Amino acid sequence: MTPGPSGRTSPGTPVRTAPGGLARTAPETASIAARVSQVIAAIVVAVVSVLLLVTMHRLELTVAGVDLPVGLVFGAVFQFAAATFLWAATGARLPVVVLGCVWGLMVLPFAGTSPGGGVLMPAVIAQKAQISGWIVQGIGIAVPFVFLGIQHLASRRARPTGGSGSAGSAGRRV
Repeated sequence: MTPGPSGRTSPGTPVRTAPGGLARTAPETASIAARVSQVIAAIVVAVVSVLLLVTMHRLELTVAGVDLPVGLVFGAVFQFAAATFLWAATGARLPVVVLGCVWGLMVLPFAGTSPGGGVLMPAVIAQKAQISGWIVQGIGIAVPFVFLGIQHLASRRARPTGGSGSAGSAGRRV
């Protein structure tokens, strides 16, 4: 079975495995039920990501007199892992897009004044800009889209381009 134009096989069809490996079927990703479950999974992961990144973004570790932004590095790694998990678990890009889009909306309540008067991610403290709050918001939103870009480029390189006269160029639009 050869993959379709998107590089994937149709749902429920056998997928080739290594010699001696068990045959598996391609995940079904286009039905309404699959899409709803993908969005729900992305929202759950986004909630965990927002709570974790907001609480960790100011963590610094001093090594040899230099403050290292460990919380921001951890946040970037976690967000990349979350995007990888969603893509691998669902076989679709939709939950990764939802993660990036919903993350920005979910972090908004933490950027404003709470009912108790506190702010978890203040923009300014004592006339000094709190850049880490802005960076963590960029990490939360941009990393899923960077992941999708990397994944897209990797899938383009993996597909054969098909030269002139080859079977791969038949039916290709110019």
